[in-house]
This record gives sequence, C-alpha cells and structure tokens, in this order.
Amino acid sequence: MSVELTPIGLLHSPFSQKFGIPRQSAGLTDIPGYITLHTPYDDINGFRGIEAFSHLWIVFQFHQSVAQTQTFSPLIRPPRLGGNDKMGVFASRSSFRPNNIGLSLVKFVDIERSNGQTRLHISGVDCLSGTPVLDIKPYVAYADSQPDAVSGYASSEPEASLTVTFSPDLPRQTPELLALITQVISLDPRPAYHQSPEYQVQHPDKVYHLRLYDFEIGFIVDNDSQAKVITINQ
Repeated sequence: MSVELTPIGLLHSPFSQKFGIPRQSAGLTDIPGYITLHTPYDDINGFRGIEAFSHLWIVFQFHQSVAQTQTFSPLIRPPRLGGNDKMGVFASRSSFRPNNIGLSLVKFVDIERSNGQTRLHISGVDCLSGTPVLDIKPYVAYADSQPDAVSGYASSEPEASLTVTFSPDLPRQTPELLALITQVISLDPRPAYHQSPEYQVQHPDKVYHLRLYDFEIGFIVDNDSQAKVITINQ
C-alpha cells in the first residue's frame, strides 16, 4: 500500500543551487535558515516545548532528485570516497533514493508567529532553499547519540581544508555575508576529482561559481589549501 506524504512546510536557506551545500553540516557550520509552515501545521501550539531542545531532526524531500530518479540503482559513488568507489545506496546518504527522503540535523534557534506566518529558525542548514519539509522531530541525546557507534567510510567529520581570502578589488560586503562565504568555501565544495594535483595542474585558472542568496560568488584555488574569492556579483 502506498502512502502519499504531505509537506508541512518549506525550508529556506542561502542555497539556490546544489553546488556549495555542505554535507551533514550540523556542528561544522552555523549557516542560518528557517522553515515556513503550511496551514494547518502552522499552529504555534504544535511547537509548544520545542525551545527545551537544542537540536532538531528535519525530515525532508530531495525534490530536485525526484525527476531524475527514473529507475532504482543499488550502487552510488559517495563523495567522501572521492566519487570513484561504489557503495550500496542503503549504506549511504545519497539523494538518489527510492523515496527521495532526507534527514538533516540542525540547531534550534527560535520559533515565531508573525504576520500570520509561523517560522522555525534553525542553523547548520545543508538543504536547498525551497526544500519541502515532511516532519520535524526533537534530537534526543540519550537515544540519538551513540558514542561507540561505527560510521564506516564516514568515520570522521570533514575538516575545513581551504584557507579563504578575498580579492582587495571586491565591493564592500557585510561581515555576515563574508563569514558565510568563508564557511562554505573552506569546506571545499569542488568535486572530488577536481581536488587532485593532476587536475589542478591541468586547470590552474579554473574559476568556480556558487550562489548564496542573490549573490554569485566566483573563486579560484591557488593550490591545495588556498582559495581566493575574486568576484561577488548581485
């Protein structure tokens, strides 16, 4: 028996494209976002007591992957393995899943009801803006945190591998935007094969572009550890 899932709201984030979105970013970044709730799920009573929890699980739909998933593929290429080795889809958090359902851990910031709209403010966001939210659940430390758990090929958190600098010719920007750009680029959003020394030698002037809010940011990687932002256009 099939069950139709009804989104309860939409997640809004700085990300309007997939490139640049950190993976599993709770604890790695404080990238802001918020969820607007649809009626009748926008009743503020449904969130009574949520401020007692520091973190939340967001259950969502990989909405841009739905149209691309035509047939089931049992194997995927996890980015953590450089995009070369194959793993079973159920041994991964790939967006190309049978039901395109994702799970994200975020930090609770605030809940507000204003101008007829309920907004749940969160941070550590790792989703596209406009992502349909299917459910929200509190993170419960004694059950959800297992210190002795084994995490396979994702046994350690990714480190900020790039030092980010800004061209002195850039137009003046807010400290908040510069901090956001730094967080995103420092985690090296480039495809894994672009990070190889061979690729960098062959493409020394490669410019990467990502979008945050209404800004298009261009950056280059000078070597294995230095990234320079060369354009910020709106």
